[in-house]
Amino acid sequence: MIETHAESADGIKWPATTPAGIARVAALAEFEPMPEPMDWVEYQSSGRLLIIGPADEAWPLAEVLSKYLTCSMLATRPPDAAPDAPPPARYLDGRPRDLTGHLGAFELNVEVDRGRVLPAGPAFGIESGTFDLVLDLDGSGGLRMDEPPPGYFRALTEAQRQRALEELPLMVGEFQKPKYFAYDPDICAHGASGMVGCSNCLLACATEAIISVGDRIEVNPYLCQGCGSCATVCPSGAIRYAAPVAGDLIDSARRMLRAFRENADTTQAPEVLLYSAESARAQLAAAAATLPEHVLPIAVEDAGSVGIETWLSLLSFGAARVLLLPGAAPAPSKVEASKSMIRVAETIVAALGDAEGARRIVWLDAPGDAASLVTLAPMVAAPATFGGIGGKRELFRRALGALHAQADAPSALVSLPPQAAFGTIDVDRDACTLCMGCVSVCPASAVQGGGDLPQLQFREDHCLQCGLCEKACPEDAIRLQPRMNFEAHLEPRQQILNEAAMHYCPDCGKAFATEQMIARMTERLSGHWMFQDEASRKRLLLCEDCRIKHMSDDHDGMIDVHRGKGA
Repeated sequence: MIETHAESADGIKWPATTPAGIARVAALAEFEPMPEPMDWVEYQSSGRLLIIGPADEAWPLAEVLSKYLTCSMLATRPPDAAPDAPPPARYLDGRPRDLTGHLGAFELNVEVDRGRVLPAGPAFGIESGTFDLVLDLDGSGGLRMDEPPPGYFRALTEAQRQRALEELPLMVGEFQKPKYFAYDPDICAHGASGMVGCSNCLLACATEAIISVGDRIEVNPYLCQGCGSCATVCPSGAIRYAAPVAGDLIDSARRMLRAFRENADTTQAPEVLLYSAESARAQLAAAAATLPEHVLPIAVEDAGSVGIETWLSLLSFGAARVLLLPGAAPAPSKVEASKSMIRVAETIVAALGDAEGARRIVWLDAPGDAASLVTLAPMVAAPATFGGIGGKRELFRRALGALHAQADAPSALVSLPPQAAFGTIDVDRDACTLCMGCVSVCPASAVQGGGDLPQLQFREDHCLQCGLCEKACPEDAIRLQPRMNFEAHLEPRQQILNEAAMHYCPDCGKAFATEQMIARMTERLSGHWMFQDEASRKRLLLCEDCRIKHMSDDHDGMIDVHRGKGA
């Protein structure tokens, strides 16, 4: 066969020497690039550089960089010997404290003599203590997140310092990047009534751009660098990736897979490779000739931003496998976020009766690893055709339904790892008083009251396993149970977790609480000074209106709240 090539949108040339390669050419031609982001974040830098580190190490770098930038040196250790020339830049002995910010807006305090701490401006004797760029030579700047903010260069090795010397002079002017995320606080499961539920995004963020603000979160768009781990681990889709959105990626991949099948003169099933457009492109281009020709590459902003709803959708569209290539040295928090969700997906796929569940979604350390993987048959004989419309849970349910419909021997349910966003809650009926505290905090309406009936109802397909109901229960009667109950997701229905007989006011007949709640209240107040006589204890059985009437009648219209307190 004559060798031809297909060129993808980012310029990588893909060989076509086999029937699968010819089909890949057609598939790449069909692929539609992702829409450009709508929102952008802008930075401005005038070249004010702060160099932090020992004077003997900072001095020669400042001599070079001061030709291009306005440099200031914060020497964490004085020169070993008296210098024979004045400093090449503004100089101060001290230690950095509380460094925060990003490109164009770094701020810090400086510990000077004898532990005295000053803002950077007064410490250096300059009007503004704000810096556009920071070069940290010994790590004392204290920014230890997996991915430091734009404009911050941690240069502990000679290779890192050489890179800084090359890049820092270019960091002057106006810069912009996409606002990678969108956030819907109305479906966020982070907190309610002062209690913390889901903190997945905070734990997964490699840049520490996400903070807790009461019951919700807040994302600093200037710190966010688009790793997308927050969207991958978010159970509800409250925080989602916007460059691209999952629906656009799902639609483009569906058309791409269809084009491969229509042009394939082979039984080889396609696989989809999602790779980080910037960080993985160079290594992927170098390995393009050795990558199996049935592998269809799709560039995304970051491979870590693609989550379980997209992976399962691609499998339901006929992809035999989904490969994820993040590029060189990805942030550890990003790797763990994706791998934790891969473990959930593997368990679900295996529960569908697929013997290859552990091989369907693969995190690649290097593109060459794809060549060593054994080929797989697709999970479906008739690929799904649904569109990428709806939120995260809707897309997941659609993909799950397509895979389940063609599964040979699916399990009814399977336990999932603790980080899973799917499951039920176990309610101790003996302890539960139907106080409805859990209902008031549930962010997804998974736990609901029974209206006029004394019932606790539950929709498992809505449950996010955020834990707010567990924390809100005053009786400690609720436990989370992460699992995948296929029927609950594919044929949703309301189930009753607890119900009780109603207690009726003995005077007016009004139903106002459950028998269990009244019994629990009576038991807990039995030792209280206000309920030592029979009349007081009987009032606990009355509704609010009748209780007030009895207390007023017993005291000729006057209620003595201090009665018996000192007895």
